Amino acid sequence: MLNTIIWYLIKVKNKLTNFSKVDSELPYRKYLFDELIALYSTEKFKNKRFLEIGPRDGEDTFRLETLSPKEIIIFDLPDKSENNQNWIKKLKVNYKFIEDNFMYIDTKEFESLGKFDLIYFTGVLYHNPEQLRFLQKIYQKLNNNGVLVLESATTRKRWLINKNIVEILYPQTYRGTTTITHLPSKKAILSWLKMVGFKKIIESKCYNPENYNSKRHRFACIAEKTEEDIQEVYYKKQLEDSPYIIGAST
Repeated sequence: MLNTIIWYLIKVKNKLTNFSKVDSELPYRKYLFDELIALYSTEKFKNKRFLEIGPRDGEDTFRLETLSPKEIIIFDLPDKSENNQNWIKKLKVNYKFIEDNFMYIDTKEFESLGKFDLIYFTGVLYHNPEQLRFLQKIYQKLNNNGVLVLESATTRKRWLINKNIVEILYPQTYRGTTTITHLPSKKAILSWLKMVGFKKIIESKCYNPENYNSKRHRFACIAEKTEEDIQEVYYKKQLEDSPYIIGAST
């Protein structure tokens, strides 16, 4: 009871002193990109293929452009079209913009995309309830030594933050949104990344220090697909005496 009262008082204090900023006003997205470059240098990505899912306001897309990629394939939902037209024509790099849901494109289109050396996947995962399957599809699209940059909201419940769990809000949605019904914990996201095959996963520190208020309910990491990965450790398991591969349905 005492802890609850203390937590509530801190929350009120943060609001009164303007410590709690809107995520878009915080520089964690730039810090995450800077971490990527610090880990790999710009040369690793020069003249390589990029995939970005959910470009939001295009800020990250323009950062990716500075890496001189061969091309950037950008996916976003059709209802974001008007917003995207405000910035996407300013890109000088070779790009292809696809108005579709990456998660549900048909098999032929999925295969035709080819593979990528960098996949930028920020602020999207928690908008889809099939989060493990989403990560599996992304893993499939990476070349060996390809890199995934992932950032996501996580559960807001204090008693769930440190558990390996998904907070299911359905039939309600988070803050009246139409898409957010499942909020995973940080441990759940890490478990899923390992389940689909990632072995090299580096947790980001992009929320420190200015973004400390986001640290409690968001998670970011940089994962690399390596030859040492246990390839799709979950999705290639077969049921005994059955040709069915777990998770192989489309």
